[in-house]
Amino acid sequence: MQEGSAMSRSSAGVGSYQIVRLADLDAPEEVKQQLRADIERSNGVVQAAAGNIPSQAEMLAAVPRTQRSASELRQRLPQPPSSLEASLLGPAELIGMEPSGALEGGRSSGLSRFFQLKGVGVVEFSENNFVAAGTHIEVIAEAQNTTVKGAPAHVKKSADSAGRTRVELAWTGDSKTYSLIATGERGSDVERNARVLHDIAAAIVD
Repeated sequence: MQEGSAMSRSSAGVGSYQIVRLADLDAPEEVKQQLRADIERSNGVVQAAAGNIPSQAEMLAAVPRTQRSASELRQRLPQPPSSLEASLLGPAELIGMEPSGALEGGRSSGLSRFFQLKGVGVVEFSENNFVAAGTHIEVIAEAQNTTVKGAPAHVKKSADSAGRTRVELAWTGDSKTYSLIATGERGSDVERNARVLHDIAAAIVD
């Protein structure tokens, strides 16, 4: 369990989203104490262990290369994918994409897209229609340390001794959860990358 991640469970029916205070979380006290410590630690830049943040070459070797047309995606998703055209990802190189969320046959509740963004590195944008998937999501109020379009959001910044960086930004809209992950080029500025992700998030349109 990660302090900024949504805790979710799936069931038949319509999905839901709620923000829960840590004190009201249905979990043992030792788990809550660990979450408090993790939340406090993640408010700065977390020092990642060597090897935890992949290199650009490792990222490019691992990401999918599949590309699908807009018409294909409309058939495979419960609603059209978010538009990134007005964001910095609009003109960026799309490396590939893969289905995410709840999978059934050739359809999925979500989509992950991977981009090469100059000056930043590899950026993954994921969206998941939790309403259509019947997923019930709880996020911890204290872990929400920023906002996206006025909605509570969580940002986590990491860096390792080799100069690699990783920034994760996650938030929830009316029917979708969203996340942006930037795996930075060697020597990249983690704070700048965090600002870039905020700018991208603000320009996403559904």
